[in-house]
This record gives sequence, C-alpha cells and structure tokens, in this order.
Amino acid sequence: MQLDRIRARKAIYNADLGAGATVTREPCTKETHEEILKDITAWADSANSPPVFWLTGEAGSGKTTIAYTITQYFNRLEKEDHTSGRHTVLGGNFFCSRQFEETRRQIHIIPTLVYQLARESRSYAHALHESDKFDSVDKLTEQMEDLLVGPWQQSEPRRHTELPPYLIVVDALDEIEAVGGSMFLEGILETINRCPLRGLKFLVTSRPDPRVVKLCKSFSPNTVCRLQDVPIEHVGSDITKYLHVKLPNFVGKPEMKTMGQLADGLFISAATIVRYLTPHPSITVDEQCKLLSKLHVQQSFSASGARRPLLIDELYQQILCDAFSGLDDDFVSSRLSILYTFLCTFERTSTSLAATLLSESDAAAIAVLNDLYAVLYCKDGQVLWYHASFPDFIFSQTETRSTFELDGRRISMSNKAHHHALLTKCCFDVMKSLRFNIGDMPSSFVLDAEDPGVTQRIDTNIKAVLRYASRYWAHHLALTDETNADGEDLGDCITDFLRIRILF
Repeated sequence: MQLDRIRARKAIYNADLGAGATVTREPCTKETHEEILKDITAWADSANSPPVFWLTGEAGSGKTTIAYTITQYFNRLEKEDHTSGRHTVLGGNFFCSRQFEETRRQIHIIPTLVYQLARESRSYAHALHESDKFDSVDKLTEQMEDLLVGPWQQSEPRRHTELPPYLIVVDALDEIEAVGGSMFLEGILETINRCPLRGLKFLVTSRPDPRVVKLCKSFSPNTVCRLQDVPIEHVGSDITKYLHVKLPNFVGKPEMKTMGQLADGLFISAATIVRYLTPHPSITVDEQCKLLSKLHVQQSFSASGARRPLLIDELYQQILCDAFSGLDDDFVSSRLSILYTFLCTFERTSTSLAATLLSESDAAAIAVLNDLYAVLYCKDGQVLWYHASFPDFIFSQTETRSTFELDGRRISMSNKAHHHALLTKCCFDVMKSLRFNIGDMPSSFVLDAEDPGVTQRIDTNIKAVLRYASRYWAHHLALTDETNADGEDLGDCITDFLRIRILF
C-alpha cells in the first residue's frame, strides 16, 4: 500500500511501540493522579463530550506521565476487547521531544498520526489510499486537509461497524521548535470548527504557553485540566506514594517527609531525588541518607510545616556540585563543555562523538555521563536527558539559575549561543580532513555495487564525527549570535571552508 510513503516520513518516536529513537518513560505510579486519569478517561469514552481535551502544567508536573498512562490504558483495552464496541480505541499518539529532530518538528506530527490511525481503521486506510495525496507532506494545512480531514470524512459512511471514537494523544506541544506546537493546535481547532471530525478525539498537553492558553480560553471546564490548580495536599500525597514505591526502605522514616518537602510539589523533582539516591543497586540506606543530607543541609523547614523546599534548580545545582567538586578550573571547564555538547548537538550523540568533536578524551565524556547519572542517561548509544527542565536550567539567562557555588568559586553556565559558536568551529576543524575521493574509490568508471570493499572503506575514512560535522555545521552556525569561539573568528573558518573543502 502507498501508506509506506507516509511511513518514510513519519516520526520514529512512538510512546507505545517504542520504535526507533526513544526516551525512557514510565506510567503513573499506582493510586496517583487518580482523579485526573478518571476525568480524562470519562471524557474520552463519552460520545457527547467536546473533541479536544487540554492538559497543562508547569515543567515537571507530570503531564507526560499522565498522557503516557492514558495511551497505555486505551491501547490495552483495545487489545483486550477490540470487537465489543464499548471502549474508545487509541488511534495514534505523538510524544513531542526536543531531543530528536523527528519529534521536535511540527511537520512530522500529522504523518505519524495518519500512519497509526490507518493501521487502526480499515475504512480510513482505504479512503486514504483512494485519495492518493501522500505527497502533501510539506505544510501543516495541506497535511491536515489531504491526509486527515478529507480521507476521514470520506470514510465516515463505512465506519458504522468499527469501534469509535478514536483517541489521538499529542504530548508536550511546547517541545516543538519555534511556535510549531501552538500552530498545530490552532490548525486542529480551526479544522474541527470548520468541519467536525466525528469519531476523533484529541488529548493535547503542554506547558501554559500564552499562545496555547489563548487558543484554549473558550474550552469548557470539563475539557481542561490545569495541574498547577490541583491542591498541593493532593500533589504531595501522590508524590509520597511515588516515593514509597521507588524507595521502600524509607517508608515510615523521617527522611521520607524530607524528600516530600524537597520535591516542592513537582514529580520531576521527586524522580530526580530517586535517581540521585540510587546511583547503583548496591547502595546502602545509610549511604542514601548521607546523599540526602547534602540536598537539604542548607535548607530549613518551619515547625508549622510551612513549605520552604529545595526548588528543582537548587537540586540541579547540587547535582552539578557533586559532579565537579574537587576538580581544578581547567577540568571543570572542559567537563562543563562536554555537558553543554551533550545538550546542544542537533541529534543525540554518543560520548565518543561528543568527546572527539571537542578534542577531549572519551574517558572524560564517560565520566561526565556517569557523574550526572541523576539527570543524564545513555540509551542505544545516545546520551539523553531525563527531563527538559535540565537543559532549560543549564542555559537559563537568569543569573540566579545559571550561577552556583563550587568549592568556594562561583561557576557561571555558558551562554547557549556561545557554545554553538564553539561547536561551529569544532565542526570546521573536523571537516579539515575532507579530501578528494575520501572513499578511496579505485575508479570513477566502477559502480559502487561492483566494488565489494566500498562500504568498509567509507566507514573507515568517514568517521561518525565527520558525518556529524558535515551535516550539522550550518545548524550550529545559525544558532550563534557571536563572531568568535575561543578567540578565533568564525568568518575565517567559513572562508577557509568555502574556498576549498565545500567541494568535497
């Protein structure tokens, strides 16, 4: 079927199927977020409820975990009882993430959802095939009309025997680059107002971005959930349940209350504390208590129980202090540069590629990853961050966020544009190895297929770091507003590159 042409353009990140590049996600801990999950489920299962539900909250409040739990719930029901006609079917999901090109670009959302929906609805897949407009994949308006609206409306007469409605989940619209997330939501709302998509429901989540807030202003109260409005005692109770499951050895101990206070009502804080206290499986409770004491040694809590918790920024600062304390200035500088590179590369990279790009040792890059285990992890050879609030913290322009004490010294985080300038220079340095016939082809008259050694020679001569530099130097250049990196004019690097090496 020509759906394969959409498959080629669909994003490779899928929360349920785990296809391609993925980030680690977990569902809600049992007995947490119960009311919110109940409300969303009731909305999704109701034939008379509005077609769009908006879940919003600050960074780290649990939006993605809730959305992931909803996708798992309806996906499980579908597998268990697909033919009964009593349950909503998970039609598709797209979990936005700035960590991958495929999941931070608006252009990938509709093709991904269309591909998944076509696998669930045979009548829609047939109408999609009949319309034969698979090349409409360059603009959101064309995608919406040619791939979703038109075929879905054409399939309506045939859908009476299928299992409506179909639930579409789009998480973290704020992770889409530029204003792509709000534009996507605007397109969905305009489409529904113009021509209702009967049998489709959309659950969308985002931070309270002003543009999205404006779009959702007219939503009825039962189709909006603002996590920031959930009573703090309910959030605190859920976080305690989460901590009980993750750190059972602390149940009933005063340290559990301390951790709840340190979490500050944010699930990402609680999750980071858990990772911080479990660097390896063999750690003892006494060792965990010592680690915990570092987090609140300078904090105080009033006898009345008034909250003066450790904010997520202070938690990140403590993690950085643990990772870099005891090192001299040069080592701190080089390791911070490795950290910035993990966060700034256009695609997620291995420790080896980041180190080679900066002319650092692979051992140093591995040390940074290991020391920052509470906020970074490696999966499928790629260094990932657990939550977007960490790179937000690292590159914040607010002095109170981006500056912290380390061994009596004040350490300031790098300006993001400055580091992109440095990476631009590093890419140009790497590309100095470009040359004529870099694949060492024996003759221009021999086809690649006729040369059995071509693949091995290419892999030998064109290393991963050269592939990265050749593909993404312009990306880093576009994100810098500085004229030099480490005192060297980027203009000279560009001139040298354009004069000779761009030909290769």
